[in-house]
Amino acid sequence: MTNYTFEQLYARLEEIEDILAHAREKDFKIQEERVKEIRLQMDQLINWWLKVEEKINHLENKYGLELPDECFDGLPDLEEWIEKLRCDNQLKETGICDDHLLERKDLFYILEDLEGIRSFRRGLGYFDLSMMKEAADEFRKVVEKEPDFLMGHFYLGMAYGEMEKYEKALKEFRLVLALSENKNFNAVIHNCKGNIYAEQGKFKKALEEFLTAVNLDENFIDIYFNLGATHYNMGNFQESIENFEKTLDYYQEDWELFYYLGKAYGNLGKFKEAIDYMEKAVQVNPGDSVIHLELGILYELTGQKSKARREYQKIKGKN
Repeated sequence: MTNYTFEQLYARLEEIEDILAHAREKDFKIQEERVKEIRLQMDQLINWWLKVEEKINHLENKYGLELPDECFDGLPDLEEWIEKLRCDNQLKETGICDDHLLERKDLFYILEDLEGIRSFRRGLGYFDLSMMKEAADEFRKVVEKEPDFLMGHFYLGMAYGEMEKYEKALKEFRLVLALSENKNFNAVIHNCKGNIYAEQGKFKKALEEFLTAVNLDENFIDIYFNLGATHYNMGNFQESIENFEKTLDYYQEDWELFYYLGKAYGNLGKFKEAIDYMEKAVQVNPGDSVIHLELGILYELTGQKSKARREYQKIKGKN
């Protein structure tokens, strides 16, 4: 089996995703085998990463090496970290992410305990590899040794959320909110809580969390998308549209945004706008049969029978 770098493996997965979007059944199996091969190689890389980490710790302890705490040299301070969360999907030239919006609070104090540093570093590594059980085990060790280290509790909550251990995740997030005085960081936490409630189908509670988040940080664009999705699920289609449309400048290639805008307009009987957005959705994601079906229905409702048939034929061609 050929060895690849992480960058090459990710590029191969993106190539596979493009193929799968248009693949027929016989091609599906081929791509499935390619994904299995990549998974196998990733497992081998993870094993080597753990061995290297253990060997470094062994050398550090045995020979008294003074190694820098890369965990913290490589980790952004709170301002940079919050800005990344808020600005990942924003256009820098808009000026939305100005430094003056962020309040400086030292939540990233240096961990004194060497084992705590190592656990946090390992936890971040596992988290980035989507190995949430292992990540949670390491973050638990961190907060047991340093109970006031907020980022330990935050990442533990995130790991629990990914594992669908929602009550444990909420407990960690509530603890962070009780200790944090940074409004932008707190907006991130309320957004995380809202996502959990939405996953549980508790849309009223989710809405409360997202509204609290946007009141704390009105420039956190992700929250408007979440507000739009929550209003949509509650049947508040006009409110859904108003929030979704606030994100259009930032999510220009997001088929889900276009799809749900199309659905929301359709539910209000505004079929012209619904068709416009559904056509954008299908342009971005032409391999999704559900979008073709919804677009076909909208064409039928507006008397465009030939266009409707073309959309239905595209669905048959994919099956």
